[in-house]
Amino acid sequence: MKSKIQNVFAITGIALVLLSVVAKLYGGRFLCIETVYQVFAVSVVIQVVLVLLKKFESRYFMVEILLEIGAVLGLLLVAGVFFDWYSSIPVWVLVVMGLLVYLIGCVIDMFQIQNEVKTINRYLEKQKE
Repeated sequence: MKSKIQNVFAITGIALVLLSVVAKLYGGRFLCIETVYQVFAVSVVIQVVLVLLKKFESRYFMVEILLEIGAVLGLLLVAGVFFDWYSSIPVWVLVVMGLLVYLIGCVIDMFQIQNEVKTINRYLEKQKE
């Protein structure tokens, strides 16, 4: 549970940083506070959906990845309509941002898994002794 909450905050933080960069590129001067809450809410929903998708297992790794990416992008597109994000950002920019956040999240997950493997290996070495 703790890691899921951390993931929500990490996703939200990464998304807000990317959103700030994109807003600056489009000449924006500020980020509305309601956008922060909207991004947080979408991050929570995305995390819940990803947890549910983890229960689905396929023989093919790429099928799982494509399902996750499709779910994330689908949720972002629906959120864009629901929160009226398309009045200030093009659809393709939202899709690219979603893909970037997903990829950055995967990289962070890889580092976490690598640290867990190191910890487990150290624990196993201690048990051998």
